[in-house]
Amino acid sequence: MEENTLLDLVSSRRSATTLVEPGPSSSQLEAMLRAAGSVPDHGLLRPFRFVVAEGEARGTFGDALAAVAGELSPGAPAARLQKVREKAFRSPALIALVFSPKPGKIELWEQSATAACAGYAVLLAAQALGVGAVWKSVPFTKGRAFSEILGFTEDEELLGWIHLGTSPPDAVPPPRPALVLEELATVLGAEGRSPFRAARAPG
Repeated sequence: MEENTLLDLVSSRRSATTLVEPGPSSSQLEAMLRAAGSVPDHGLLRPFRFVVAEGEARGTFGDALAAVAGELSPGAPAARLQKVREKAFRSPALIALVFSPKPGKIELWEQSATAACAGYAVLLAAQALGVGAVWKSVPFTKGRAFSEILGFTEDEELLGWIHLGTSPPDAVPPPRPALVLEELATVLGAEGRSPFRAARAPG
């Protein structure tokens, strides 16, 4: 049986623990962003958009993070806000994921799921391209500074951002434990639900 390279790609994806130069090329960034066009999207609303920041432009994104943190915690020490700002500099480049819902009959939860899938598509594309990636977030999604600095509309919010760069050979994350499907999945039958039984390798 031929190796299922797509399944292997999905199964082997890991979040990078350390990211250094070089960052992704322009063509790699474009390929990652275009990958979002494949996600499930009821009504083809594209309820998401991206903000790309590289080099010194990361400071603009960091400024927005720190400013919103300050809005939500008036009087917060400058050192704490600086730590929030520095989150933007943990990789050579980043892609912020913005949930941008569209009015209409499609439920907001469904549009939010589509936007989250768009972020995952970027991660998978990065994996396929050999670019290290990790999705990060902060405990807030809205704020005046996001509107002023990143152009958020009233309905938009931040779903986090994806750090991108090169993962050093000595910083490869360990494999994740395999899912215990019997604990996470059930099968509906005539007599109700029963645990999913994973296939066992021949002894």
